[in-house]
Amino acid sequence: MAIRFSLFYHTPENGDYLQRVITSAPQASIVERRSLDELPAHVNSGSNAIFLEYQADAPGLDQWIRKTAADFRNPPIFLFFKEITTEQLWRALRLGVKECFASPIRPEEFQEALARLPLAPLEPGEGSHPRQIALLGAKGGVGTSFLTINLAYCLAQLHKRPVLAVDLDLRYGQLVYFLDAKPQYTIIDIIENLDRLDDSYLQGLLFRCGDNLQLLPAPRRMEEAEMVAAEQMARVLDMLKKHGHFSAVVVDAGHQLDEVTLRALDLADRVLLVAAQSICALSNARKIMEILPLLGLTGAGLELWINLWRRRGDLGIREIQDFLGREVSATIPEAQEEVERSINEGRPLAQTNPQHQLCRDLRAQAERLLGAEEKEERASLWSRLNIFKRK
Repeated sequence: MAIRFSLFYHTPENGDYLQRVITSAPQASIVERRSLDELPAHVNSGSNAIFLEYQADAPGLDQWIRKTAADFRNPPIFLFFKEITTEQLWRALRLGVKECFASPIRPEEFQEALARLPLAPLEPGEGSHPRQIALLGAKGGVGTSFLTINLAYCLAQLHKRPVLAVDLDLRYGQLVYFLDAKPQYTIIDIIENLDRLDDSYLQGLLFRCGDNLQLLPAPRRMEEAEMVAAEQMARVLDMLKKHGHFSAVVVDAGHQLDEVTLRALDLADRVLLVAAQSICALSNARKIMEILPLLGLTGAGLELWINLWRRRGDLGIREIQDFLGREVSATIPEAQEEVERSINEGRPLAQTNPQHQLCRDLRAQAERLLGAEEKEERASLWSRLNIFKRK
């Protein structure tokens, strides 16, 4: 992610120094550089962060910082002090500053601060309305969580834009292990702060797994699942759908059709029903496909994916499709040893072994989903143009 800075300095020498600090990070650049005497009323709208040399005797500086930090539309503020005291640090926090630095600034210290920045909103036309894809397991053990993480990773690589993975297996969610993640916050923290969430606060509660992949983890303890109501989860998913930071939201819906899961399926743009090449999994898949329309879930595009696919398995594609009365949209090959190693290492297989046949097939499905999304967007645009023509 490119991070664009507005730089404001007291002396040209310190301005040059801060410029070197900023440009030492490969993802950072400067889009605006001014003296403190030229502080603008409004910060450059193309900035993701402000870096400012603090001067205690600069008239009106504290007021400018407080006003700028109070407006959530403005980027976060980094303050630079030649020397910093405890009193100055507390003052900066009260003003609403994001980060404080004292000379000299270590490169790793600056890089860590960049990693804590909320992701920048996408540019207009770059998928500002993210698609939600929900993966629902026909039963436990069919690999829904593995597919969620690796599909999200593939989409992030293809989009070159942020993708969020959401763990909605509230009692047994394990996506953190697939990414070797140790997040500070979970879905519970978002639910508890639902009424005061804004974009910046929401970003602070998500766990960043890489440049373009983030995670919203399930609760840490089983009993916490009872704290999540369906209406609350619907508000969270709706907020994420409108959130400008993500190009896609990929939801692990587990394998239970409870109220929370049903709301997630209802809000999804596409539902991937994951089964395996076995009578038990396929029987469950048929029951799910029969009940979803009865529950009013007919709006989302439903696809059937067969994971753990074996070419020489007892059941072939034709037999499966005849049994279910539905076309199989994707088959993902079995690779038990590689998948287990990937899970134990806490790294997506699509990252560690992208040329494996499983990853190539999954990437092809991600490309197909992107192509379908673009086709739907073009069709929507064409229909709007036709409406204008008829008028």
